[in-house]
Amino acid sequence: MGKIKRIRSLVQHGLYYLTEHAYHEAMEDGFDIFDVEYAILGGKMRRSWPREKKYEIVGLTPDGRPLGVICRITAGQKVRIITAYEDRQKQ
Repeated sequence: MGKIKRIRSLVQHGLYYLTEHAYHEAMEDGFDIFDVEYAILGGKMRRSWPREKKYEIVGLTPDGRPLGVICRITAGQKVRIITAYEDRQKQ
C-alpha cells in the first residue's frame, strides 16, 4: 500500500492525532480538526522526506480553503500530524 493510501486509511479509522503545535497552528489559521481530516482524505502528497519519514499532504477544506499538513506514521501505526497550515503555494 502506498504511503498516501496508508495515511488515509489510518485517518479514516480515527488513528491520528495532532501535536500541540499542529493544533495551535491550525487554529491560528482558522482551521479545526475536521478541516485537517477532510484535507488529508481528499488531498495529495506533495513531497516527502524519506530519511525523516515525514510527508506533506495538501488538500482543501470542506469550504474550499487550501490546507497543508506535515505528518508521519508512528511506530504504533498512528498518523502524527506535526503541523497544519494554510497552503499558499499553488497545488
